[in-house]
Amino acid sequence: MNLDHFGQLVRSRREAVPMLQKELSEGICTRSMISRIENEDYFPHITIVEKLLDRLGVPILDWLERMCLKDPDQKALGLILEYLQERYEKERDYKTIRKWMEQLKEIRFEVKPVHRADLHALQAFVEDVRQNFKEAESEYKQWIDLARELQDIPMLTAGLNRLSFMYVNIDPGHASEWIEEAYALVQRHSVPQELAVSVQLTMSAYRYGIGEYHTAISLLQAIKSRKRLSPISRFRSHNLLGKCYQAVGKYADAEEEYKQTAAYFAYHPSFELIFNNNIGDLYADMGEYKLAFEHQRRSLEIGEATKQPYFVEIARLRLAKLHNRCGEYEEAESICRQIIEQSWNSRNIHMAKLILSETRFALGDESCTGMLLEVVRFFQEQPGTDSVEYLKEAYKLLAKVNMAPEDTEKLFRTQVRIY
Repeated sequence: MNLDHFGQLVRSRREAVPMLQKELSEGICTRSMISRIENEDYFPHITIVEKLLDRLGVPILDWLERMCLKDPDQKALGLILEYLQERYEKERDYKTIRKWMEQLKEIRFEVKPVHRADLHALQAFVEDVRQNFKEAESEYKQWIDLARELQDIPMLTAGLNRLSFMYVNIDPGHASEWIEEAYALVQRHSVPQELAVSVQLTMSAYRYGIGEYHTAISLLQAIKSRKRLSPISRFRSHNLLGKCYQAVGKYADAEEEYKQTAAYFAYHPSFELIFNNNIGDLYADMGEYKLAFEHQRRSLEIGEATKQPYFVEIARLRLAKLHNRCGEYEEAESICRQIIEQSWNSRNIHMAKLILSETRFALGDESCTGMLLEVVRFFQEQPGTDSVEYLKEAYKLLAKVNMAPEDTEKLFRTQVRIY
């Protein structure tokens, strides 16, 4: 069986049910499309294939296996993977990709190396979003190994770039090996321009992550000077430049860069969310709490409307922190307790416990020691510079809770030096 025989399968299964073309098409496509499919005049999009097979009682994996066992090019699997790559490139559509990957795990036939590479790349994305970093790293490395085996330089560069980008935000030192190799490949080989720019942006993010803010600024200014740059790369360059300026205290420049990203909101559903999240964080650093609240709440609204749970929790954690800064402790406690009770993300749960400990201490409740020690134990085992910062905050609060005032500063300085 090949793709051209899909119409025969649809007709035979429909007549065996039995079912009219109109009944089969309802809520899926037009009746005329069913007619064209059955006459082998048209092969539909893979999402239509999935829905038709489901209504006809044909498991899609059974169909896929029959197709691929007789087709050395495995075109049917290729169509599915092209669709999922499109969902990744356009919207980082985690929900759709995860659903398909759960099904594709059950494949029983030998998959071509190029398709196996795609499967590892997609599964790595799923694990990355779940923040299962070790599992994601394993999937990325298998993708990279297959790229080396296939001697596919663009694929290899993309795999190294994606793996390093995952770590630049949580453990920049761990990202160094892969981003350096990806950067070298871009210098030595011809790769698609958008991929080359993406690697340069990841290198900038890496430099930012290890505290080389001025180096990152120079790299980003060079990227911005390019005449031909995609909207996504424009957004990323402005956004990251804003973070660099914020880190060095150039708040006016940071605000301007963040505002520049507004021109690109239409190109990706998460861009407006990221803008509000970052500029809200900037205004908090500036002491402009009213503006900070406005933007973080807008970030939360967008995250909920577009069903992006990771960004929703980040916005809620930042709101809780803002409430603490403004002395609104009941609001902060309510947010933190909801995250602790409902989140699937252990990192966010412990960040919420740290903020909640600050809340309880501010209210005069010094019984938060146990929770703080739990936070310390968790972040001692977590990679990344952000984990170091959370440890510093936890130790500082422990010192305030448990030590005499004259000993507090001494203990905190010691922990900063160690970590």
